[in-house]
Amino acid sequence: MGWLSRAKGSTDDADGAGAAPAPGVSTPPGPPAPTPAPASAPTPAGPPVGSPVAGMPAPPVPAAPAPAGSDPSTASPTGRYGPLVSVTGFDLAPPELEWQLPLNGELYRLMPGSDRPDYSLLVLERPVHFYPKEGFDLGRVEPEQRVADRRGRQMVRVHALLLCARFVGQQLHPGMKDLAVNLAYVIDNSLARDAVVDFGKIEFAAVGFLSEGHLPRSTPAEAPANTGPSGTEPSSTDAAERVGALLDEVARTLHAGVAAARGTDVERLLATVTVGPDHRLTGLSGNADGQAPVPTPETFEQVNAALAGLGGLGTAGRVATVSLRVEDGVASHEVTATHD
Repeated sequence: MGWLSRAKGSTDDADGAGAAPAPGVSTPPGPPAPTPAPASAPTPAGPPVGSPVAGMPAPPVPAAPAPAGSDPSTASPTGRYGPLVSVTGFDLAPPELEWQLPLNGELYRLMPGSDRPDYSLLVLERPVHFYPKEGFDLGRVEPEQRVADRRGRQMVRVHALLLCARFVGQQLHPGMKDLAVNLAYVIDNSLARDAVVDFGKIEFAAVGFLSEGHLPRSTPAEAPANTGPSGTEPSSTDAAERVGALLDEVARTLHAGVAAARGTDVERLLATVTVGPDHRLTGLSGNADGQAPVPTPETFEQVNAALAGLGGLGTAGRVATVSLRVEDGVASHEVTATHD
């Protein structure tokens, strides 16, 4: 598929260095960026043929093979859908995003906007959660994307980001390291099927740094926990809150998966989940309205993607066994065993 964001005429013909508009928001204070020359919109993708995440269609074209005679050891790393990249850090971001670093994913497709032709859609390896700002209309997101942290505070879960190079004259490229980019949450997955960017389907997230390839999630045995905006590790309270929100998300995901497998609503779910040291599901038992809690096959992938978030949360993330409960739409949990 090649590098999706290398579009001719994106910002190369602008003079000087200035801040390119952030996705869906006004340009930060400072000299405004020159408006880039118009570019033709790429041909919209054809009918979806799969789903890397819920509601996100897979592109119909496989990744392009490496050129003849090229050295495979120097080729850009590519996943199922496009080049592998990682958001490695932030220059400006809310604390909850800092705690979820690194944000690994794949460049899914190039999309033109009304202001520039080189936005890129980044499908995340695992979902990201954010606290909506005051005045944010929750009606803009699907009900299954609305979750709560352990204290009951409202959060929104997203599976993709929209990004663009922050500075005029720069663009995504093979071998890039810590390229400054503007990031926006994709709060409506139908954006992946649109020919051009609909700014009503995104919400500004952060200013960050993008590198080629994936970074490993930090674990207590490998590296310090993900850092907060002050450069210090999250407190034990912060880590416990993240674990609590994550486990409640697993409960809701499992509940929805069982309901989908049965094709009917499930009023009450009680389940015991065992988790391996690698933060993957190793056992599931319990009942859902008196029957075994058997979800769809896709649910296991979604649960494992959520459990991966336990990495880097220190002692709080060493969950081995947890009891999950969903009743009257309310999710709760109790950790009953941890890994040494």
